[in-house]
Amino acid sequence: MLFSYYFDTKKTHQLNCHFSVLQFNKKAAGVIDIMFSAEISEVMNGKKKKKELKVATFSFTPPAKGEAKHDIDFSRVRYANESKWIFTITNNKDEAQKVTVGLITETANKNPLGMDIYHDDDFSAELKANTLAILEKNYVPPVLTQTLVNAQFEQPGYPEGFFSVSGMYNSEFQMYDLSDFTQDFAEPIPQRAKFDILLNIAPSEFIRDKNEVFSLEISKLGTLKLLKNGLEYTAYNGSSSDAIFDQYEQEITEKDFFNNGFTTKSFVKLSGDGEGNLIISYNGRTINTTYNSQAEILKMIFKGALKNLPDGLTDEDLEKEKKNPMNWIKSKVDAIKIVYHK
Repeated sequence: MLFSYYFDTKKTHQLNCHFSVLQFNKKAAGVIDIMFSAEISEVMNGKKKKKELKVATFSFTPPAKGEAKHDIDFSRVRYANESKWIFTITNNKDEAQKVTVGLITETANKNPLGMDIYHDDDFSAELKANTLAILEKNYVPPVLTQTLVNAQFEQPGYPEGFFSVSGMYNSEFQMYDLSDFTQDFAEPIPQRAKFDILLNIAPSEFIRDKNEVFSLEISKLGTLKLLKNGLEYTAYNGSSSDAIFDQYEQEITEKDFFNNGFTTKSFVKLSGDGEGNLIISYNGRTINTTYNSQAEILKMIFKGALKNLPDGLTDEDLEKEKKNPMNWIKSKVDAIKIVYHK
């Protein structure tokens, strides 16, 4: 089932609410489980500008005589005050089973010119109203999760917003070996919004007389540095004296983070609560600190620490080689996901 709202006569700008059945599963006592996907997307000139998707399962008990076997309701809401489009799927046999996905979008925050409805002929569909849902005065819109980055590296090639000079694709593990990358967000994380920044990083090498391994800078938030003997975090515009240091009991090794696959210690997570409290997790450890919730966060920059360079370089060549990512320590990187909740 597809509800496609369009904002121009040529339908180059659309807001689509799509329900797709993925699987039927017959269980005991005649119960049927229906697995489905619910997607809401904004399309401009044939390209999805942004989307949100959830997969869920509804359970249906055997119907009484004359009842529909699988009764599912679809509602669409546009809440202009918060630039939200909200798509809700409800199991009418059990209204506690409900799935909501939505978009926060300024470009589609207006009344559409019209709507097209498409549905699979294998299913019976009844149009109860060809309009957006009417809101009650006390309506409170749900908090929506918005995906800014979802780079899973399932195939070679850089996803949107991602760039690396040194990146080499590892087809066995579907990840990148690299010493640098930049990840631009599709849009900034808004002020006072809860957010999660997630990825896997596993150092591939260590230099004997170098303590620093890599740095991960999140614009207007701060910089996370992995050292052999600990984890260091410096808030945006902070000095070295302001850094928070979590010292490890023993030096880290490559196998701590990657052992025929990423380990749980390779998981990096930075979570802001929208009120200025920040939790940073890596290598099984946690740092609790604060951040400026009024800042808009829009980029992430990764750099491996500089390797030892050969002696005898001129000052000019030395500076040039320092800036070359091929001379930085490599790491394995995968599964970059950045979301906010508002």
